[in-house]
Amino acid sequence: MNNNIIKKLTSRKFIVTAISTIAGVITLFVGNNEVVQIIASAMMVVVPTIVYCITEGVIDAKSVKTITDTVVDTAEKLGVDEKKVDVIEKIGEIGEVIATKYPEE
Repeated sequence: MNNNIIKKLTSRKFIVTAISTIAGVITLFVGNNEVVQIIASAMMVVVPTIVYCITEGVIDAKSVKTITDTVVDTAEKLGVDEKKVDVIEKIGEIGEVIATKYPEE
């Protein structure tokens, strides 16, 4: 688990998001107080964060799909009952939805 956290904190996407966030906050507080600069600063904070969360959700959903496909394929090769294979596929579909909606959990 600790290795996973280190991996995520050193990922390219996270570093880009962190840099954008820091730049946005600095611009927000140090820059001129004009409305355009405030909006631009806010966007530098919000947009990368949203993109990061969506990207992680898509990656997690693809991982769930790959795992589910492997389990279903193995179950079919082992001669597992078709109803049980269908249940495995449904669980995988639910997992994909959860991974997309809640990417960091």
